[in-house]
Amino acid sequence: MKTVFLSSLASVGLLASVGAAADITGNIGLTSDYVFRGLSQTDEKPAIQGGLDYAHSSGAYAGVWASNVDFSESDFGATDEAHIEVDLYAGMTGKVGDLGWKFGGIYYAYPGVSDNSGLKYDYWEFGPTLTYPVGPATASLMVMWSPNFYNETGKGLYSELGLSAPVGSFTVGATFGHQDISRNLKFGAPDYNNWSLYASTTVAGIGLKLAYTDTDLSGSDCFGGAEPFGDWCDGRAVFSVSKAL
Repeated sequence: MKTVFLSSLASVGLLASVGAAADITGNIGLTSDYVFRGLSQTDEKPAIQGGLDYAHSSGAYAGVWASNVDFSESDFGATDEAHIEVDLYAGMTGKVGDLGWKFGGIYYAYPGVSDNSGLKYDYWEFGPTLTYPVGPATASLMVMWSPNFYNETGKGLYSELGLSAPVGSFTVGATFGHQDISRNLKFGAPDYNNWSLYASTTVAGIGLKLAYTDTDLSGSDCFGGAEPFGDWCDGRAVFSVSKAL
């Protein structure tokens, strides 16, 4: 499947050769904790992140993004641990009146984790994102479906509502999401809700963002509750800095 996805990325890239405009941009960032859908991916430690994005005037896009991760697999005897996440993605964007839309796929890869370890982390997600202006604010809806979610935990469905608005030189916003997982026991947690509040701005070309994220998972529901796993689902403030390249 990865080969098929990479081939589709290459096909998108060929669009540039037919004379239409295309842009390639990069980004790099540092965050106090890599939090994904309310769950710490770095054992509550900082992360260095970055990526490259390709955008075509037709609306086609593709990119790659990476971050360090720490799932503390050695705490349960695993020897082939995940230290990096690499996301490959592609899709199309467009507008219908004021309604903005995007449909794409993401392949989450964790190179270095051997299949012999029994840790089959790599997975796909596909789905749309819609945006719509509400006065000075922008509302969003994202729905992502996975045929076999993280660590082969069966079908997964993530839905998220968002609202953001400019306030002076800042953007403030909030999100509320719900994650459904078919094989909750193998995943280590029941289906759960997560939410965030954030404010972001740019100073001298540097992006600054402060967010508070939380879930409705109790400590015992969060991957068994044992240290350090039981803390990964707690509420936390996250500070991030980023730079477009």
